[in-house]
Amino acid sequence: MRPDVAFVYVRDLIERMTGARPEPDHDGDLPVHLHGAQFFVRIVGPVNPWVQVFSVAVAELKPTPELMTMLNEINSHIHFARAFHVGSQVIIESEIWADDVTPANFLYACQNVAAATDAFAPRILEQFGGRPLFEESKTDAYVQAELPLGPLGSRQLPDDDSIPGPRTEASPYL
Repeated sequence: MRPDVAFVYVRDLIERMTGARPEPDHDGDLPVHLHGAQFFVRIVGPVNPWVQVFSVAVAELKPTPELMTMLNEINSHIHFARAFHVGSQVIIESEIWADDVTPANFLYACQNVAAATDAFAPRILEQFGGRPLFEESKTDAYVQAELPLGPLGSRQLPDDDSIPGPRTEASPYL
């Protein structure tokens, strides 16, 4: 699938799912307001493109070695998504091959990103500060549906505010 075809398909899908046709922002990303929160979508790659679905978990945040260590630890606890720092933001992102985008796996990617953002953004904010853009985007309609095999489904997070250490169990997805 060509990137332009993927863009049209994904844009039409978003319109069908939300009732609003998204217009690209200044970065070329499609803003998506779904289930009461804001996500962004980007088509990447000139050949065999993929679709990035992401949230801006925390903005206005400077990179530090301690933040990078925390993001690495977070990444050891989420499935089908990743957390990283770019510019002055911590992004939580999931990817789908453009050829494989369906309403179901697009929604799953959004739910996966939302669950990981809800789980980890408060800890990042508490330790490093910043601005909680995903949290600020939420409306009263926000719904974080349970994921049957979600990003945290096979992992027990501690009740305290510490980030768990590296996982020792094998991923059920391997």
